[in-house]
Amino acid sequence: MVLRLIDGWLTEGSRSPQVSVWGVRAVRGAIEATPQSQIVRSILTSIVDCVESAQIPDIRPLAPRLMAYGRCLDHEAHWALAIDVYESTIAYLPPALDADMAIDAHMRLAHCFRVVGRFDDAASAYSQAKEIASAANDSMKALHARVGEGTLAAARGNLPLAESVLDEAIAATATAGFDDVRAIALHGRSFVAYARGEYDAAARFAYDALRLTHSLTARDRILTDLANALTQIGTLDAARDAFLVVAATGQEQYVRWIAMINLMEVGAMQTNEPLFERYRRELIDEALPPSLRAQYHYYSAVGNRAFGKLAAAESCLTQANELAEQHGLNQLLFEIDALRSKVRQGVAAERRAARDMPALRDITEAVSQMRDLVGV
Repeated sequence: MVLRLIDGWLTEGSRSPQVSVWGVRAVRGAIEATPQSQIVRSILTSIVDCVESAQIPDIRPLAPRLMAYGRCLDHEAHWALAIDVYESTIAYLPPALDADMAIDAHMRLAHCFRVVGRFDDAASAYSQAKEIASAANDSMKALHARVGEGTLAAARGNLPLAESVLDEAIAATATAGFDDVRAIALHGRSFVAYARGEYDAAARFAYDALRLTHSLTARDRILTDLANALTQIGTLDAARDAFLVVAATGQEQYVRWIAMINLMEVGAMQTNEPLFERYRRELIDEALPPSLRAQYHYYSAVGNRAFGKLAAAESCLTQANELAEQHGLNQLLFEIDALRSKVRQGVAAERRAARDMPALRDITEAVSQMRDLVGV
C-alpha cells in the first residue's frame, strides 16, 4: 500500500486517488495494524509523513527511507519484497539526481537477486552499479561493484573467474585504502578457497576480512564462513563458538538460521545431543526458505544417525529429498543419497575429535574471546 501511494504521488501528484485524505488514511490504518515492535512500522510511517508534508512530489527525501525499508526486509529474509522496494527506488531515482543512492540501490538489488538465485538479473544490476560509479568517478564504489561480480561468479561455480576478479580487487584495495571493499573481496576469496577444499586458506582469508570490516551484517557472514572452514579443519570448539556468536547476535534472520543449522551439525559431529536438540527444536516452526529447510532436514538426519535414531534419520532424509528435488538442489541430493546408504547399511557415525591447529591459534583464540564477550 505504501509503494502504491508513492507510485501515485510521484506520477500523478495530488490528483492521485492514493494521495487523497481517504487514501492516506487507509495506508496509515494498515501501518498501524502492524506490531509496534516492528522497525518497519516507523519506517513506513516516516514515508507517509514525508509524502503528506512535501509541497511537490520529489523522490529525493523518500529514497533514504525506501532504502532503509529495503534493508529491513532484506535482514528479515523477505527478499522478494526487498527486490520490489529497490526496483521502485531505482525506477524513480535517475543517477543524475543522486548517483550515490542509485549505486547503493543497484548493489542491494543485485545482492537480493543473487540470494534468490536470479543470477542473470544480479549480473545486470552489478553492471549498472559499476557503470554509474565509473561515470561519477567513484572508484571505490566501482571497485565494490566489481567485487560483486566476482562474488557472483563464485556463486555460479566459476571459481577461476571469481579468484581472478577477487585477487585483482584485493590488490587494488591494498593501495587505495578501501578497507570495507577489501574486506568484502577477502571474504569472497575465502569462499573460493573453501569451495576448492583449501580450508586453512579459507579460514585465514575470512579472519583477515573480519579484522577489516566495519559492517555488523558483513561481520556475521564472515564469521559464519570462518566457522565453516574451522569445522572442516576439525577445530570444532572454535567453530561452535563462532556459530554461537552469530546465532545469538546476528543482524540478519537468514544468517542466524544458517548458524543454528550449523550448530546442529557441530552437535552431531561431537555427539553433543543437547546442543543438537536445542537448535533442531528452535528451527522446527521457523519459516525457512526451501534451501535452508532442506538443509535443516538433512542435518536432522545427520544428528539422528549420530545418536542411533535410524528410523528418524530415514524420515528426515525423505523430507530433505523432496525439497531438494522440488527446488533443484542437486549437490544436496548427492549428499542425501550418500547418507541414506550409510543409514540403511547401519554404518556408525564417526565422532570428530577436536583438533589443535597451532598455525591458526590466533584465530581460534580471537573467536573464543568473542564468545566470552557475547556471553553465550
